[in-house]
Amino acid sequence: MDKTFNLIRHRRWYYLLSLAVIVPGLVALYVHHARDHHALNWGVDFTGGNQLQLRIDDPFDDGDIRAIMTRFGLADAVIQRSGQNEVFIKTRPLTQLQMNQITAAVRGRFPRTEMLREDTVGPEIGAELRNAAVTGVVIGLVLQVVYISIRFRSVRFAIAADVALLHDLLVVIGAFALTQFEVDSSFLAVLLTVAGYSINDTIVIFDRIRENLNMRTREPFEPLVNRSVLEALVRSINTAMTAVLAIGAVYVFGGETIRSVAFGLVVAILTGGYSSIFNASPILVDWYNWAERRGAARGGTPARAVPPVREPAASDDGSGDEAMAAPVLNAPARPASGRRRGGRRRR
Repeated sequence: MDKTFNLIRHRRWYYLLSLAVIVPGLVALYVHHARDHHALNWGVDFTGGNQLQLRIDDPFDDGDIRAIMTRFGLADAVIQRSGQNEVFIKTRPLTQLQMNQITAAVRGRFPRTEMLREDTVGPEIGAELRNAAVTGVVIGLVLQVVYISIRFRSVRFAIAADVALLHDLLVVIGAFALTQFEVDSSFLAVLLTVAGYSINDTIVIFDRIRENLNMRTREPFEPLVNRSVLEALVRSINTAMTAVLAIGAVYVFGGETIRSVAFGLVVAILTGGYSSIFNASPILVDWYNWAERRGAARGGTPARAVPPVREPAASDDGSGDEAMAAPVLNAPARPASGRRRGGRRRR
């Protein structure tokens, strides 16, 4: 008795779990957009503005810096601590005079203050960067469809992989909308990591499916896909958990400035590994089953991974089913032997 666990059989639950993860993120995007016209917490790189990085050797907390910024009408400035004595201040676009005044005010409150970096990004540059990011993701999706279609000689594999990749992108974007981590230029690296890791893991599983299909084992398609996924399951889990542990250490010990990037990478790797196993392969099975039902509805004979084997049933007149008896009738005759074994010799 085959006791292999059937992952593919429960694919409807995997689809529901994916929806349960994606929908809250989409709701958060809508709520934030309706409230302040910013679905995500866009950073200076996308919206334009100024950023100060200061090192303060005197004791201070975020409230002290916030009080100074409020005096200049910048109560909504983003203040991030990095380590014990460094602080990042991000504001809307300011003039150089205003930046100098803010720096002087901080030095007046904390004499041992040193400016480490000052960046200015115009709104036009931020809009161009955002549009370039969207364009790059769309072009990447299209090119992956073309590449996978050529490699696997089937558009089904390509569409299934891209649907799983779209799932991963929505999960990552939704996670940033829920947590309101700042979205800056490093967010592009997170999206590219999502695309690369998800597609890589999906292709590994699809390669195993293709190898098993080429073996001509007369196994139905759904059990074959299930067996292929189980064969690659341990490899996928080990790869994902190794990467998550390494990046998780960066999230915990890396400081505030890199925490949003590490968070995005952890989410990307987890959702990429999940979608490759529980989304891409089940979508491939559902597409195959749908195509088979469609072929049967049109009156044709759908291609099956394994044709059913049946015994010829005898009819009422004892003639039997001609279609099923044909292979027996066409079987090669057994060559007659020139000497009968066990017979008596004629005298």
